[in-house]
Amino acid sequence: MNTMGEGHPDQEAEFPGLFKRYFLVYFSPDLLFRALRGRPDWLGAVLLGGALIAVGTLLLPADLTIATLRERSLAQGQPLPAGFEDLGGVLRYVGGAAAFVFWPIAMALYAGVVMVIFAFLLGHEGAYRQYLAVVAHAHLITATAGILIAPLRIAMEDAQLLISIGTFATFLPPGYVLRFLSFVDLFGVWSWVLVGLGAARIARKKSWSVGCVFVLMIPLTTAAVFAIFTG
Repeated sequence: MNTMGEGHPDQEAEFPGLFKRYFLVYFSPDLLFRALRGRPDWLGAVLLGGALIAVGTLLLPADLTIATLRERSLAQGQPLPAGFEDLGGVLRYVGGAAAFVFWPIAMALYAGVVMVIFAFLLGHEGAYRQYLAVVAHAHLITATAGILIAPLRIAMEDAQLLISIGTFATFLPPGYVLRFLSFVDLFGVWSWVLVGLGAARIARKKSWSVGCVFVLMIPLTTAAVFAIFTG
């Protein structure tokens, strides 16, 4: 990542368009977040993220989605309702639409949590719109991941497959630790690290390591809770 020193001026004169901002997330996030500090344009990133996550959902075959739901339901001792499996095609589009609708809500909630951490707990400067812009742009990586790993999900016949730390911890015995690591999505971690960088740039801080530690508690705590209820 490009992490230029704080002495560089904000990039406000030529604010990048949405297409360019998408690539800046990957190749020059520091430059992007400095630009967002002066102009927190969040709407385009939220809509793009919702579209990407919806596409990732629609790429999965209907029978794969049903098979995954059946397996997870049986694992919890609750078989699918009668006739549910005949709705595969409908559920595929409903799932895509739901993903698109849920995404803005998730971004808004995440931005609120980030603002509580940085503006209220750490006393950093920053408005909600700025944090929302940072969160929405950083999580374009997570939204894109659904498309990138769709072929792998189809090949592995698991619609909920994640590229996680647990993917590389096959040496661990089945149990809570492995379940926890399996929920720590690497693309999600990448996104949250960028949120830490963006929040530091909003507050005009040179160092962003402390911020990363705080925001990484969000996905780690989420993974810990999921691991408890899926045991």
